Amino acid sequence: MSTLEFKDIGYSVKIGKGKNVSYKTILKGINATIRSGELVAIIGSSGAGKTTLLNILSGRIVGGSVTGDILFNGEQRNKKTFKRDVAYVEQDDLLYPTLTTKETISYAAKFRLNEDEYSIAQREERIKDVIRSLRLTKSEDTFIGNENLKGLSGGERKRVSIGIEMVTDPKMLMLDEPTSGLDSNSSVVVVKLIKEIAVEKNLISISSIHQPNSKTFYNFDKVILMAPGGLVYFGSTEDSLEYFESIGYVCPGHENPADYFIDIMTIDYENEDNYKESLAKVEHLKKSWSEYVERNGIIYLGNSGSKSPEPTTKKGSEMLADKTRSINDKSQHWRNSWFSEYITLLKRSWKRQLRDVPVLISYAMSSIFTLLLVGFTFFNPGKGITEANNKIGLMFIIIINMVFPVTMPLLPVLIQERRVMTRERASGSYRMSAFFGSVASTYVPISLVSNFVALTGIYFLAKLQLSAANYFTYIAIYFSAILNSLGIALVVSAAAPNEQVATIIAPLLLTVFVIYGGSLVNADTVTPVLSWLRYISYIYYTYMAAMQNELIGRVFDCSDNTTGTCYPDGESIIKSFSLNKISIWGCVGSNQSQSIF
Repeated sequence: MSTLEFKDIGYSVKIGKGKNVSYKTILKGINATIRSGELVAIIGSSGAGKTTLLNILSGRIVGGSVTGDILFNGEQRNKKTFKRDVAYVEQDDLLYPTLTTKETISYAAKFRLNEDEYSIAQREERIKDVIRSLRLTKSEDTFIGNENLKGLSGGERKRVSIGIEMVTDPKMLMLDEPTSGLDSNSSVVVVKLIKEIAVEKNLISISSIHQPNSKTFYNFDKVILMAPGGLVYFGSTEDSLEYFESIGYVCPGHENPADYFIDIMTIDYENEDNYKESLAKVEHLKKSWSEYVERNGIIYLGNSGSKSPEPTTKKGSEMLADKTRSINDKSQHWRNSWFSEYITLLKRSWKRQLRDVPVLISYAMSSIFTLLLVGFTFFNPGKGITEANNKIGLMFIIIINMVFPVTMPLLPVLIQERRVMTRERASGSYRMSAFFGSVASTYVPISLVSNFVALTGIYFLAKLQLSAANYFTYIAIYFSAILNSLGIALVVSAAAPNEQVATIIAPLLLTVFVIYGGSLVNADTVTPVLSWLRYISYIYYTYMAAMQNELIGRVFDCSDNTTGTCYPDGESIIKSFSLNKISIWGCVGSNQSQSIF
């Protein structure tokens, strides 16, 4: 039998800076012992620290100061390897809609089961066992689905999320509000199933949960009740009402116990009188539990009461430090090779893309629309100064179509990819470099192929130089711009905290690059304070190369010109626009360097 013990767990965060710094206590004096086969709920009022406690216990807490002791099977846990023994199911179901149930769980198994320790047959057997345990056999070939694709129900998606974490045959199962977003019946089904798995697999199972109904509440073996800042009860759900009655809090017979507990543990900020009254009640609840534990020498109520564990001497960050001699120790290395991770990620990515037919159609239609619109707009190049002006405008219009239409649609897609990557990497599934390599190897070919059609059509419809050397140089120039646009999308989606911020930052960056791209303003006339911006604008290098490629060798008839300045040849235009500073391949090389870095 496995046990997870924690004593005097506290957590605080720093507020303010410098002389005004202070610390806010989120958790204080949390004690409990949980055994395998038990399903334990963490219930508390808003802001009581339910998810914080779960993150501390699972070793996923980031920032802040943690104090206290956490023992797994009587020994200090090893933070780095401990997470591999924990299946942590997040509140949101971050799943790919175009993958099936079996495929989703299979990819998790490929990432998280060591290729040297598990044969293909053993891995397949594990996948089948997980699907069977979660009662997903009938829907194993059903797409996950979303609002645009019919697929699994909310309860089934939650079970798939659990299955992803169960493939490693963990010792502990921790869930952050697994019933969130589910109806009452689905909530009961999910919790019952979690309980069955906990018993069948002999797991230590802990779940934070928000306002469960009475049926859901009594499916938990034990419950941790948390008020802001501390513990008010830990013990059997069956004995909870009796305990609260003993300290003067009687739940009405018609009321859901969980709702009643949350009500008395909540601080009411509506007005000062309510605040003082509710605060006094919460302090009384915490004090009553502390006195009960001290008086009885136990840390939870139930049929198999446990004495408080002896406190260890390690505190705070030391509690999370590595121990060289621990039953939790395993060789610390990635489960699979980098190449194996990359290939698996790449296969998954391409499978998803090829199944997303509406998106593929959108790429094709966008390419055809751009080809027809730009190609026929510049179909008649004119003569003399008119032809020269049309060529100048065309080169820049093509660049604009390789910038915004490439970057902007990818931002929400890449933000979603990042969310999935963050969840999977929290479980040590793969290296970040393998992930970004697979993303680049998916979206680069798609963008290049879709834009190749448009670029080729425009080239011949607009009657650009009919030379194989010029054509292939033209393709290389604009491909280098596409790669930079993809790079902008990757960098912004990785740096921005959310999709809204990303869609603000990306256009701002691209606008700066467009302004200093060489067409709208001659950078030689701009103040030195800003003129340097052209050298970080990949549009500037693209435009310079495209203009040289198309205009060098061109001769324009100025005999009928009556409107003003006429450029007799392409070289004159290039010189006038100060676009002769770097050679064509120097510009392409600069773009390639920017796309890499």
